Amino acid sequence: MINNIEEKTRALQEPFKADRVVWRVQQAGVSQGGKPWAMVLAYMDNRAVQERFDEVFGINGWKNEFKTAPDGGTLCGISVKFADEWITKWDGAENTQVEAVKGGLSGSMKRAAVQWGVGRYLYDLETTFAECSLEKKTGWQKAKVKGQGGKDTWFYWKPPQLPAWALPKSDVKEEKHHNEPLQPPKVYVVGKDNKEFDEAKLKVVVEKMVGIAGKSYGATIEEQKEWLAMPLDAAYNDIENFVDVKKENEK
Repeated sequence: MINNIEEKTRALQEPFKADRVVWRVQQAGVSQGGKPWAMVLAYMDNRAVQERFDEVFGINGWKNEFKTAPDGGTLCGISVKFADEWITKWDGAENTQVEAVKGGLSGSMKRAAVQWGVGRYLYDLETTFAECSLEKKTGWQKAKVKGQGGKDTWFYWKPPQLPAWALPKSDVKEEKHHNEPLQPPKVYVVGKDNKEFDEAKLKVVVEKMVGIAGKSYGATIEEQKEWLAMPLDAAYNDIENFVDVKKENEK
């Protein structure tokens, strides 16, 4: 258990281990060529919330309570003990269609945890395209796309890997060779302004650019998937040109 308030705050905000982050399909479809695709979002597991508060405050240093929300959903308050004072933060969620009450309890508790900074970093993750296949593969998840005439297409998708900044420092593996000097990170020079990024930073930048190009400038799903499959520097330059053309056409 951590005693210092600032250290507790940092510990609450620490990224979760990858196995405590749950990926869910936000949108899925099948391309004209018959290939499935899926846009996925990352969520935290409710068990991870409980474990995080246990680790930071101890089993007797925090508590939660639930109330019915005015609109029929569920409110959750998470209270933590600082010295001799209890402080509570509230948030709510609608009851879900499946296991409505259980879903409302879980959802409201996770949202209340975000008020404390737990899992808040997950909101900085861009929507990601998962690797998909019509063939069953070990460790991949199953999903379906509703088709016309009641004919559904089932497919399998692989949960993406989290970027290094969204993992605990202890889980970020660095290759160290005792007999070889450490190599500096690869630096890319991209764009019309010749901006410099290391590989990890450029990956994050490109993922954000893909999302913006889709949401704000009408890039198709196929175009977004193609950018994500490109080398990072080529993708950056291509997206920048795409957006410039769109802006010029809007004038």
